[in-house]
Amino acid sequence: MEPGFEAAKGAAEKLFGVQFPVFMRIILPGLMASAVFYPAIGWALGHLPGDPDHLWERILGYAALVVLLGALISTLNSEIYKIYEGRTHWPSGLKAWGIRRQQAQVDKLQKTISSAATQAEYDEAWSELRVYPTSDRGDPEATHPTRIGNILAGYEQYPNTRYGMDSVFYWPRIWLQIDKDVKEEIDSQWSVADGFLTLSAIAYAGAAIWLAQALLAIFGIGLAWLAFGTASLATLAVPAWLAIGYISYELSLPFHRENGEVFKSIFDVHREKVRNMITFKPNEKETWRAAWAYLQYQAMKCPNCGKYTNGADKCDKCGFGLAERNKSFLDSGKFPGT
Repeated sequence: MEPGFEAAKGAAEKLFGVQFPVFMRIILPGLMASAVFYPAIGWALGHLPGDPDHLWERILGYAALVVLLGALISTLNSEIYKIYEGRTHWPSGLKAWGIRRQQAQVDKLQKTISSAATQAEYDEAWSELRVYPTSDRGDPEATHPTRIGNILAGYEQYPNTRYGMDSVFYWPRIWLQIDKDVKEEIDSQWSVADGFLTLSAIAYAGAAIWLAQALLAIFGIGLAWLAFGTASLATLAVPAWLAIGYISYELSLPFHRENGEVFKSIFDVHREKVRNMITFKPNEKETWRAAWAYLQYQAMKCPNCGKYTNGADKCDKCGFGLAERNKSFLDSGKFPGT
């Protein structure tokens, strides 16, 4: 982990007294959301006593709102990613346009590589191109309408193209086998990308909210508890929120690329931890089913009718004698027929 990241992580943990992933995924988004909704929050806090003797009540009230907003927004993390990747809530025409635009960037990078005058120019173009997913022929291609969508698709494709492993299926199983300290270190690094992308989503939502308030003010419609000020003031805030959203998104991209390299490395290094998943014993499915039936219901499979029965001396389904079978099980501890 880079020294700069460690320094930022340590400063955040000392300043806010929380673990770094919590700061990036809850506290920071909560602060941003409180800025978006500051007029409403100011109105709510205004109901608390304002004298110095009750200052801590206002501070604690604001801190609770920050944590609550951050926690609520963190539950939308998956949906935020789906939107930014271009997987959901994209009109088909806009999505097709975005993919064409991304493919144009791929073509531009390939031309740069083929005509690069220096090694540095070649390396820079290739570092941008290699994050894209590849076609069946191994050529980089754009499959999503956004850069972040293609970055994620590129590294999620890696386990399948290299090892034939479906990343969606195998990833949680490998992750469970990794040491706790390593997982915490990886999660701290990944939380930076999550945090910046969440900030971007909040800022864009803030632009829409402040623009709506400006339009309402123009038509003389206002809400007392959403006192954003005049229409001109609210309108001026819109480009500021848009700029914050764009900058936060751009800041997230390098971290997503780094996370992708870590993701690929985990499959390279730790895939052996789940190799026992592909080792099957004879009649394994039947053995597990028989064990479950006995432990859950004290039932065993009748060798005559094939149904599970609780009978001690004979099957309660077909009447077949089971005394010898039950004695064999008690003596050996092995389920008959498995």
